[in-house]
Amino acid sequence: MATDNDSIYSYKPSLAASILFTVLYFGPSIYHLYALILAPLQGKFQRSGHFTPLLIGAFLEVFGYGIRCASLKQPDNIPLYAVSATLIVIAPVFVCASLYLLMDRLIWTGDHGKTSERSTKSLFIKIRRRWLPRIFVSLDVISCLTQASGSGIASSGDWEGSQKDTGTGVLIGGLVLQVVTFTAFLIIVGSFQLKSKHAGKSIDQGVGVLLKGIYIAGFFILIRCIYRVIEFALGIDAYLFTHEWPLYVLEAVPMLISISVLGWYHPGRFLCRPGKSDIRRLSQSANC
Repeated sequence: MATDNDSIYSYKPSLAASILFTVLYFGPSIYHLYALILAPLQGKFQRSGHFTPLLIGAFLEVFGYGIRCASLKQPDNIPLYAVSATLIVIAPVFVCASLYLLMDRLIWTGDHGKTSERSTKSLFIKIRRRWLPRIFVSLDVISCLTQASGSGIASSGDWEGSQKDTGTGVLIGGLVLQVVTFTAFLIIVGSFQLKSKHAGKSIDQGVGVLLKGIYIAGFFILIRCIYRVIEFALGIDAYLFTHEWPLYVLEAVPMLISISVLGWYHPGRFLCRPGKSDIRRLSQSANC
């Protein structure tokens, strides 16, 4: 059995906390699986393939904290620690990807489907619908690969020496890119809503409700991303890295809230199917 001197952790980790968050993340993950696959088959939700990456991200959280439980049983096992840390770090990237993919639907539905592919008046909207999701998802992929590479490089050297410095630098770069990209997304979505309001255009009720969920979840995602940037920027000898509570308070809790909120404000409940002019509401909460 590994001794405290052999442990890769710089603190005494809590197995109970890891088990707790594995279980807590499992619930929303199952719900997103239901909302994405079973609910549409039952006619309760519209199909919303945009949230496939979010489903992946939710289960990455489950696996990340589940593997962390195994890692705490073998605190000298570097591969277990590296896999757990990497999954927890990159899971939010998939959550963000779903929101980026949702941009096209938000604009289309928010404009009541009136945007015409040939309309010069709606040219700006057409360009946004066509290119913005692709640009943001591409940046998200780059961020994911950069974070995973940085975490892998640093952990392969047991977070020591030149490999630690190189890996940490790469990881920070990916995290900063994620913060900038997601902040720009929130600004663009907010700008779209404000422009519609100032132009006297009514936003579809379902989109309005869904935007509330995006803003709430986005707030907590940003908290998590900023925490990670500061954590790695300060270094592994700083307070945030040598104490366990920031991981749960500033990483696990915000992402759990975000994934749960996006489950409640699921696009399958609130967005209309493209091409349908006569939309039936599935519930009093503006379901399509």
